Amino acid sequence: MGRASDVTDLGDGTVLRVGGSPEREARIMALARSAGYPVPRVHEVRDGALVLERVVGPTMGNDMARHPWRIGHHVRTLVDLHSRLHAIPYQDGTLLHFDLHPDNVLISRAGPIVIDWTNAHAGEPDSDVAMTWLILATSAGRVGRVIAWLFASRAGRASILSGLEAAKTFRLGDPNVTPIERTRVGLAWP
Repeated sequence: MGRASDVTDLGDGTVLRVGGSPEREARIMALARSAGYPVPRVHEVRDGALVLERVVGPTMGNDMARHPWRIGHHVRTLVDLHSRLHAIPYQDGTLLHFDLHPDNVLISRAGPIVIDWTNAHAGEPDSDVAMTWLILATSAGRVGRVIAWLFASRAGRASILSGLEAAKTFRLGDPNVTPIERTRVGLAWP
């Protein structure tokens, strides 16, 4: 369960995700999937909800916590997921996730699967990379700050700096960001 949606296992190999903008998210996920990007299959769009393929496996964040020696591998995977996503044209830019952090990547037997497409939109890739760094640096505790540093070293500080103001503006506009996180966002600098 995320901050802005609820997920319920329907027991038949699917989950019901309530929240977000289901029709828009289903279209974006279909686009990403058609480009070979790893997303859950959308089975049905309902009023205010999506019925999605149930992906079995821990989140990347949980796997990092249980197996800290895998952090470097997972950081490389995050960078690769950004590169692959940003190769997908969308509207007047490229496809951005804008919430692509370890808790929105499920580690399945088939590989990583990216979930929670609520914030997806078209734009400049550097802002998406900066958003991942910003979430890690301001919302994931001490370990998150270490992972943010590793992510910056792999993704490139120049990309993060280029997209940081757009990421900060978007993050500060999110009603689910806590007051403490808002303060950290304002002070964050790679």
